[in-house]
Amino acid sequence: MRTLWPRVRAAWVTLTGTGAAASVAFGLLVLVSVLASLAIPRDSVGLRTGALQRMVTASQPGDRTVIGSANELSLADGSLPVPASGIAAVGADLRARLAADGMPVAGGPADWDALTTGYVPVTGAAQPAGYGQPQFELTYRTGLASYSTLVTGRVPVGGAAVGNRTVVQVAVTTATAARFGLRVGSRLNTGPLRLVVTGIIRPTDPSATFWSLDHAAPAPVAVPGSAPRQPYWIGAAFIGAAALPLVETTLDSEELQVTWVYAAALGRLSADQASALETGLDTMVASGATVVLPTVANPVTVTVASQIPSILSPFTTAESAAAPVLDLLYVSLAVLGAVVVLLGARLVGDRRAAEFTLMRARGAALYQLAWLVFRASLVIAAVAGAAAAATAIGLTRGDDGPVGWWLAGVTIVVALVGPVLISVVPRRVAAPVTGRTGRRAGGRRAAARRLVVETAAVALAIGGLVVLRNQGLSPGGSGLYTSAAPVLIAIPVAVVVLRCYPFLARELARIAGRSRGVVAFVGLTRATRTPPGAVLPSFALVLVLAMVAFPDMISTSVARSQVAASWQQVGADAIIAAPQGGVISPALQRQVAAVPGVVSTAAAVVAPGALNTGFELSVVFVDPARYAAVLDEAPGPRFPLAALSGNAGATVPAVATPAAAQLVGTAAVQSDGTTSTQVSFGTMTVAIRLAGRITAVPAETTDAVVVVPMSSLGPNPSDPNLMLVSGPGLDGARLSAVVSRALPGATVTLRSAALAALTTAPVLQAAQTALAQGLAAAAGFGALILLLMLVLTARTRETTLAFLATMGLRRGQAQLLLAAETLPPVVAAAIGGVACAWLLAPLVGPSLNLATFSGTGSVIVVTPAVFPLAGAAVGLVLAALLVLVAQAVITYYRGSARALRIAD
Repeated sequence: MRTLWPRVRAAWVTLTGTGAAASVAFGLLVLVSVLASLAIPRDSVGLRTGALQRMVTASQPGDRTVIGSANELSLADGSLPVPASGIAAVGADLRARLAADGMPVAGGPADWDALTTGYVPVTGAAQPAGYGQPQFELTYRTGLASYSTLVTGRVPVGGAAVGNRTVVQVAVTTATAARFGLRVGSRLNTGPLRLVVTGIIRPTDPSATFWSLDHAAPAPVAVPGSAPRQPYWIGAAFIGAAALPLVETTLDSEELQVTWVYAAALGRLSADQASALETGLDTMVASGATVVLPTVANPVTVTVASQIPSILSPFTTAESAAAPVLDLLYVSLAVLGAVVVLLGARLVGDRRAAEFTLMRARGAALYQLAWLVFRASLVIAAVAGAAAAATAIGLTRGDDGPVGWWLAGVTIVVALVGPVLISVVPRRVAAPVTGRTGRRAGGRRAAARRLVVETAAVALAIGGLVVLRNQGLSPGGSGLYTSAAPVLIAIPVAVVVLRCYPFLARELARIAGRSRGVVAFVGLTRATRTPPGAVLPSFALVLVLAMVAFPDMISTSVARSQVAASWQQVGADAIIAAPQGGVISPALQRQVAAVPGVVSTAAAVVAPGALNTGFELSVVFVDPARYAAVLDEAPGPRFPLAALSGNAGATVPAVATPAAAQLVGTAAVQSDGTTSTQVSFGTMTVAIRLAGRITAVPAETTDAVVVVPMSSLGPNPSDPNLMLVSGPGLDGARLSAVVSRALPGATVTLRSAALAALTTAPVLQAAQTALAQGLAAAAGFGALILLLMLVLTARTRETTLAFLATMGLRRGQAQLLLAAETLPPVVAAAIGGVACAWLLAPLVGPSLNLATFSGTGSVIVVTPAVFPLAGAAVGLVLAALLVLVAQAVITYYRGSARALRIAD
């Protein structure tokens, strides 16, 4: 090891020249950038897969199956019966079709398959009083031994033809045996078949699809009759494989149904596979599956049924809404990583500038210098890229999605080409022999070239935004161009900032020149000169602030929409509904009011009513003042309390939903010249007049609802059957316990529970975690860019501090001068970043389908958040100030002589 290290160090110095230390930093920057470009999309896939698995786990096991069915005649060749092997062959082919469509099938060819007859009347079974002759179906199932336990006897095997009667062995469940008085050895007759019970079985898991698919398989079911037919019981008897030919040739073959059931191993399903599986199963359910057998002349069409698409549909819908948001994040982070790599390449170029100038003076060609730089970049990019890929794969649990690898590849290309373009250009190295720098373009030509480049960049950015607004963002179809919307907005903003900055800095310098001190004036005067290479860091800082603020704006908008949706769903902090025929007693009302956190309550009587024209609606009787006090706690329009104030003689004022208002208006037109409408409920009739309108009524599922004062019920109104509760700090558990104890059967609906159901949606949580990761990565990139921006000019500032100290300027004044010189560009970038983030809301927000993304059906408008934007901008300026203070302390600690010697 001692002999190896010097060789490695010598080889590294040979490869990187005078930029050995800077090349190490460059390699670390490449590693960080590639890691961010690859790890965050990969981990996002893992998060979304975890969300999918939580949704799958929450579903019923019976819904995670695929069921194929076909008539027995379609499998038969002529009049021959279909053996068990033929049924298994069709099942194996169908399984292959499902696997080809991307469904992970668990187990063998089929979880189980079956052949079931129609129901036929039987004799020999106990016939309960009042019921007609029972009917049985005969079913053969391959998984009988796995899904049942033998209680007594033995499993059925087959049968035999005895004279003119066919005897078949059967097994029945314990519930079937108990209902019909069967035991081992019992005989049942059904036409030409005689059923001999050889075994009694018990289901091991009654909730399994094996038993729940056929409702009569685990236990008999009573079928209601219609006069003159009596009700009767139906049951099931299980036969063995050897009995299939006997049953198929004896009973009506048109009623024989073959079934294959496949359990889907959705635990292995990833987020990227869900959409394809849903589409494939939807197509198969709609059109069926065609199976070709060598023993059957015509193809067999199998009808397919499955609830798996209904499990996957909420996930795929939410994911399709979240994917464009995450694509915006990934592309912007990749651009930030590329900027960090370019700044690192510039750092290497600055460290090797003198070396290249000397080599150029000795006759080296530009392509030779380019090869030296490219060779070093190739080694650094290969090592750093491989380390980043290995780290990303080791740290993340996602699958290999193409987006991450594409973005990582772009970062690697920038790491290869960037150092060559930055270090080896004629303007950065001396011309051969003469030692003079290469010919520079004139000032006007350089200004014209800059104007052309800026105009082209702004045009491309505007074009991308126009395409985005016309086509929108769609998963898999928007492309990198429109997915780079934050970058496209940051380009013109950065151009405007760089164009306006010198004028503003000169104006500030002019104002500072009126003061007696010269420190601020000199610093601002130096700041008016745009330093070379400031375009890239300024653009990056603008994009950083936008990418730090935009996820927060999305999360804030989604959270605001979820809160509004919870109010729309419930209407109050809690709603107590009495059971059918029950009431909420005054004692219970007092107990509810005493629950911690309750601010106000309102009781109501809800009754079905009918207009005099025959239209039905729901009538809610309330105390207007208390009812309004509870409803006004919710956001949105206020309850029209004034509309319910006072009675006009025998006419009661009422407020109605839009549907009820239309019915009431229709009734008024059709009445006999009166201006009121008669509403009857129970034995009472009330004349109402429409005094106001409301959008909805809490706890009412019907559209037509009218709300009238409780006083219309007379001096002794009925006890309420509904109660609304308000209180931001309501103790929901305590309230539920009080209601459950005092009024069993009552339901308590909490707004906090509805809000929790929205905020804890698996896809939403996965997307929010990915956004948080992206925000942290953007903040980290911002810190790196700011540090590199200041490091690249650190030597100049260190020399300036040394000169100022030598001339006798006090330390505080020197630091103020440097702050006045360095902070204005950072402040300008912070202002541009705030403007970029502010523009993202109206330009990109409408293209995002956040309604599905948040779990609500209403449109969500992304609005700028003032405090996050201001906080990010202030944080950027404070970070720059902190770096300046640290550099000043280090410079004074080293002393002025060292800095002056380095500058000399």
